[in-house]
Amino acid sequence: NIANPLARRWLCEDIGRAYAPRALSAGSVDMWIQVSDNVAYSMARRLIQGGIFAGPSAGASVAAARMYAMSASLQQGQRVVVIIGDTARNYGDTLLSDDWMLAHDLLDSRMLDELQRKQHDQYRAASIEDLQLPAAVTVSEKDSMGVAISLMAENDFSQVPVTGSGRRLIGYLTLSAAQTLIDNGTATRGMPVRQFMLRFAGRATRAPGTDNRQSGGAAIANITSARKQYWLITPETPLSELARFFETHSVAFVTDASRKFCLGIATKQDLITFLARRHTLKY
Repeated sequence: NIANPLARRWLCEDIGRAYAPRALSAGSVDMWIQVSDNVAYSMARRLIQGGIFAGPSAGASVAAARMYAMSASLQQGQRVVVIIGDTARNYGDTLLSDDWMLAHDLLDSRMLDELQRKQHDQYRAASIEDLQLPAAVTVSEKDSMGVAISLMAENDFSQVPVTGSGRRLIGYLTLSAAQTLIDNGTATRGMPVRQFMLRFAGRATRAPGTDNRQSGGAAIANITSARKQYWLITPETPLSELARFFETHSVAFVTDASRKFCLGIATKQDLITFLARRHTLKY
């Protein structure tokens, strides 16, 4: 029903649908309580922490019962019964995934703080320079698409940084995009990379949590934003900050403070490898 304000996309499965089943006796319901995805998933996480392996639907039910208990004039000794209708067993990629919960903004402030502390402890104040990244391989904006594609294919790269005059980093090109452009006839292997590369915004922004007084730098490119916002960070930036960046982005281009030279490329796999070396990787 288009007129129904609740007839929209939601993440909590199996409840909150825009239609009512025939078995529902609406007249028997004393009160309807609306619960957001954020509240439902956060409550499910709290139940799991308390030893109840419940799913998001159960989280919504418990949250609604708590809202009712706080608003109703209950007498001492009265109880509220909640039916736990699902389990977290089938939510390994969603409810039980920190990355997914963060990407969908489903953690309350307390859980977000706990997760950030856990990430900080996991990386133990290590910085990007501790990743020991290999030197970056780049292409010039004047190079042909064929040269860029061959370079990525030979080195098993999914993307390659693109440099302009003075070898300054100005953007990047992905292998998948380049191959698609060639296949659909939009580009040819002889055309220059500058016609199809993704360019960074002209002004760099320092990543949250970094100190402007630090020397040296690493630049992170937001490759999912339409603006392709460019974040500038230093080698001393904690890996916990980089990990949070990778919750919504896939690649980081490391540069000097002036963003003149591309020094390396970091991916989430580099973080996983680093943790494996430290024997702190948790499955």
